[in-house]
Amino acid sequence: MPQLTDLAHAAITQVVKPGDIVLDATVGNGHDTLYLSKLVGSEGRVIAFDIQPNAIVQAQERIRNAGRENVSWYLLDHARLTEILTEEQIPEVTAIMFNLGYLPGGDHQIVTRCGSTLKAIRSGLQALAVNGVMTILAYIGHSGGLEEAVAIETFLNKLDSETYETQFDYGNSPKSPRLLIVKRTADERG
Repeated sequence: MPQLTDLAHAAITQVVKPGDIVLDATVGNGHDTLYLSKLVGSEGRVIAFDIQPNAIVQAQERIRNAGRENVSWYLLDHARLTEILTEEQIPEVTAIMFNLGYLPGGDHQIVTRCGSTLKAIRSGLQALAVNGVMTILAYIGHSGGLEEAVAIETFLNKLDSETYETQFDYGNSPKSPRLLIVKRTADERG
């Protein structure tokens, strides 16, 4: 059975092409950042966010060691992604990846929070191109993790079905992470 991260990557791979602009909303150790960097190629761009300096530093090293130079780094809460997209005059992105929870190997007290995550998801959906994809891997084993996942699922279930398609995968057990995938199928912006 494929891992949820593999399923998230498969969803992203279906839509991202060289030259695209994509977001890694939660850099963590930089695995998704590197994956996205390779997909968009030297003509594309990854915009990467994290609130922890050590996450950015580790991810930058991973990207540098891979010889990639197409990532812009922001030491910011992902809730502020719209500010960066507006500042850089980026109208649309093809893919956005979220890995919620805490930084593996980091301080487990620093976790994503429901309020800022929902704000980031709302903003991200507005920036997502038609046929673009957002993946949200919600880890639920930490304090507040299950509540965050449920709030996101509730929000996604209320999206306009003529504009977005959603797919949820709950893994193998009740304590497994949850993969939530949203694809924009139409443009509601007029």
